[in-house]
Amino acid sequence: MSPSPQFHKRSGAAGCFASLPPLLTLRLEKATLPVTMHANVLTMSVPLDITLGLMLIAFVLPFIFLHLQLEAMRRHARHDHVEKEHLRHQLRELDEHVRHDKSRFLDALGVPFLLLRPSGRLVMANREAGEMLGIDINCNANLLRVLPESPVRTFLEQATHTRTPLNSTLCLHREEGERFYRSSATPLGNDDRHIGIVFHDITEEHRTMTIRRDFVANASHELRTPLTVIRGYVETLLEDSVSADTPELRTRALTLTKKHVDRIVNLVDDMLALSRLENEERGNLKQEDFNLADVLADVLSRLEGMVQQQQATVGIHIHPTPFLLHGDKSYWAQILFNLMENALKNNPARGLNMEISAFHLPSGEAQIEVTDNGRGITAEALPFIFNRFFRADTTGMVKGTGLGLAIVRHAVEAHNGTIYAESQPGVRTTFRIILPATSLR
Repeated sequence: MSPSPQFHKRSGAAGCFASLPPLLTLRLEKATLPVTMHANVLTMSVPLDITLGLMLIAFVLPFIFLHLQLEAMRRHARHDHVEKEHLRHQLRELDEHVRHDKSRFLDALGVPFLLLRPSGRLVMANREAGEMLGIDINCNANLLRVLPESPVRTFLEQATHTRTPLNSTLCLHREEGERFYRSSATPLGNDDRHIGIVFHDITEEHRTMTIRRDFVANASHELRTPLTVIRGYVETLLEDSVSADTPELRTRALTLTKKHVDRIVNLVDDMLALSRLENEERGNLKQEDFNLADVLADVLSRLEGMVQQQQATVGIHIHPTPFLLHGDKSYWAQILFNLMENALKNNPARGLNMEISAFHLPSGEAQIEVTDNGRGITAEALPFIFNRFFRADTTGMVKGTGLGLAIVRHAVEAHNGTIYAESQPGVRTTFRIILPATSLR
């Protein structure tokens, strides 16, 4: 058996060609490498530049692959970063959208609303609550520390220390006057133990209740006085036969009884007129065109006796003529009658000078004034003269129901007008009515 061929490696890479037949030529990158077999030994001669090239490829390729992998990882990381930023942007938009919707929902409540933690720290509030309390609704401040001592702060302290619903009526002092709120606090029962607080403005309701209560009290007083007098005279006539048979006493009793009955009738008529004006307002007024001078002439004829008795003078200044108005003629007669009678009653001394004027303003509106030179109205009483049953005269000498000027104000407002008074006691008192252009013809 012939000996097994033996192979020896040269130039480091010859072993990979050990199984090649003799005189085989290997081509690498356009280079021809002679390969020969001597005594069963394969010998290959490789140039140095090719050897270096192979070594360079062997070392550089891994770095190239690693670089490509790193670039791919960077691109992937950049893509992940963009995705994360996109998600963050979407979350911010969603959070802003939820906050905006929440704000719109709270504002749509139409009443001040607060959501507090048990510590008193603000969780959320709507615009009405911010305006009512004078706070920044976007700042989660502790209201028990921020708010000054007031009924609201006391109510909030009570609300944060109770686990049951709490209700109270609060009075807040504002520049425009007192405001009344029906306040309700309700624990929500969630994990954070939030308390929801709502404030309902009941100022108009409270004012209406006060007016009604005062009206009933004043009306009862006004009715009780004449009824007491009538009852006294009737009892005298029934129990004292001598007085009943005396013509002078009987006539005096019946005369005074009639006087007080007339007072009751006038009071009831004024209350009914005021009630009709409050209920009808502008809806059920009889609308017609009329001349103000005709209405004024009718009023003067009804007051002629008082004017002559007090030796008063009445001046009339109306321009243009005819001075045509559109509205309820009967109520305008009531307005002028009450204003002129009020001047005569409050100035019983002789020689009163009264002037009635009507003219157009440059703005297109109309102005009607009733002015007198009597004793006037004090500055303290002036803001209240249009209130029901208010009497500027404290002597008790001026007779009346106390509803005349209240009727005037409601009748003027029913015609979309405004009325106000100004007075310099002892010099001049003026009641001024401003009517819109729509009331003119």
